[in-house]
Amino acid sequence: MLLNAYLKWEHRNGHEHRLPGLDLTSYQLFFLNYAQIWCGLMRPEAAINSLRTSSHTPGKFRVIGTLSNFEEFSNAFNCPIDSKMNPKNKCRVW
Repeated sequence: MLLNAYLKWEHRNGHEHRLPGLDLTSYQLFFLNYAQIWCGLMRPEAAINSLRTSSHTPGKFRVIGTLSNFEEFSNAFNCPIDSKMNPKNKCRVW
């Protein structure tokens, strides 16, 4: 859904220019930003406690699980078919 909103915005406002010094497209930056939201470090003890007590999936798995099953991500980064981030059999929820 969020990607669709971004694509509508880009359609209305025109394609964004690349940021100087970064060899990433606007689509790649979109996915990078999504991943950074969930970025963080936890000590092993804290991670185990979180797994036991939290109803939420750890950030690492939210990113890998979501993006590896999202065709648009695989296309944006040209992930080879059947690689970790572009499995042949995807779990399509959206």
